[in-house]
Amino acid sequence: MNINHKSNNMLIKIIITLLAVLITLYGVYKKDRVFFNTGYFITGIMITFDQLVIFSETSDISNLALAALWMIQASLALPNKLAYDGSNMAKSAAIKIYSTLSIINLIGVYYVVTDSYVPNEVMYVHILLAVLPLVSIYLVLSNKIAITK
Repeated sequence: MNINHKSNNMLIKIIITLLAVLITLYGVYKKDRVFFNTGYFITGIMITFDQLVIFSETSDISNLALAALWMIQASLALPNKLAYDGSNMAKSAAIKIYSTLSIINLIGVYYVVTDSYVPNEVMYVHILLAVLPLVSIYLVLSNKIAITK
């Protein structure tokens, strides 16, 4: 693979990631879980495929593990328009899902600082994606975001 192709590939990933982060930020701003989840879903799918490609080239099991981890993120953040009933069970599920998204992205921060393949600037994206679920947890717990829609 030539260097120019790798540069174009990285540029595409950066653009997709930035769009996903903007969608997530819009979801926080509008207090809309569908937009919020869509950004995490897109990021999760993109990282999953990226790690699977790296795994196919290197056979490094850590890339397969990272693909599985971000597949979990994509699964948890799968955007849907199901109505929540506002119950404690729905709040509990939201808190668990958002906590998991935060933990996954903290692992992303660690991976970025320990791997030479990923640009260091990606660390800031993962920090943001680790903090935003904590904001959502706060909004859910303080009843500033409606669970019922």
